[in-house]
Amino acid sequence: MYIGIDCGSVSMKATLLDDNKNIIKSTYRKNFGLIETIKIVLEDIKTEKKIKGVGITGSGREFISTLIGGDKIESEIIAHYIATTSMFPDVKTIFDIGGEDCKLIQLDGKTITNFVMNRDCGGGTGAMIESIANRMDINLDDIGDIALRGNNKIALPSKCGVFCQSAVVSKLNKGMNKSDILMGVCRGLIGNYFAMLGKGIKLQPPYVFQGATAKNKALLYCFEKELSHNVLVPKNPDLMGAIGVAIATMEEHPKITNFKGFNLINSEFETKTYFGVGCSNQCEITQIYENSNLIGYIGNRCEKCIKTKLLNKPEVNSSSLSKKTQRRHGFPPNHKGMGIQPTIL
Repeated sequence: MYIGIDCGSVSMKATLLDDNKNIIKSTYRKNFGLIETIKIVLEDIKTEKKIKGVGITGSGREFISTLIGGDKIESEIIAHYIATTSMFPDVKTIFDIGGEDCKLIQLDGKTITNFVMNRDCGGGTGAMIESIANRMDINLDDIGDIALRGNNKIALPSKCGVFCQSAVVSKLNKGMNKSDILMGVCRGLIGNYFAMLGKGIKLQPPYVFQGATAKNKALLYCFEKELSHNVLVPKNPDLMGAIGVAIATMEEHPKITNFKGFNLINSEFETKTYFGVGCSNQCEITQIYENSNLIGYIGNRCEKCIKTKLLNKPEVNSSSLSKKTQRRHGFPPNHKGMGIQPTIL
């Protein structure tokens, strides 16, 4: 069995795949904090069968890998590419709209020829729709069906999520139909997506739309109207990152997994953060502790800030770390000395 975890800013997804790449278990959870959420996610996919490898992607990948013992860390672009091409070998363009970012990936055969990401503006992401749905007291899963009932075009300032939400409130106060408003939001979001990511780019089919927002039928409709072409949607569009990184881990066949096991659900984790003074970046470094034992660092861009920390604070005995953790963090074989690991992952 192989575990794939996609730790995003809004949600955490996980899949348990067998050797034939079949999904045995999966889960999708809102991210209310990495430590709390990963425990729930692991409980959801818990199994008695042997875990051969764990792959992790998403914005929280380094933290989660240190926490649970990851075998492979992969970028979101590569994870989504692997999952999509495994299901749609002929795909040429991948659209992904996440909670707080969006991506456009172009392929030629099995080669990524171009990719564009937006992490700076929420106007073209799922967070804008969710925020508006909450304001209108509409279930997120119902937005697509309700929006498709809209008959009148409504113009909304979709380039900015804040302005768009304000405009929605204004339209509601004028008694406008909720279906028309929601369709205006969906149409504006897709228009903004192409304005930010697709400007000046020649897009070619087959097209694949993925991410949790791909379950929204109105967004799919708007994509197809914009492109004048049908757009494919995977069976589990919200799990593509987790599926992709699980497949990537499977293909590497780790001899020994770093995974600490599902019992870490019962562990107590703690983090401590400090700013380094060893370099001009002043690295913001987070120390991660499991049951009061240091298990790793994230956030350092250099080794100087960690070394400076060692000069000013009591040293941590690396022998308290497991052999796998010592190996993963760069200690030489049979290391018995004092000090903190020089690298993160």
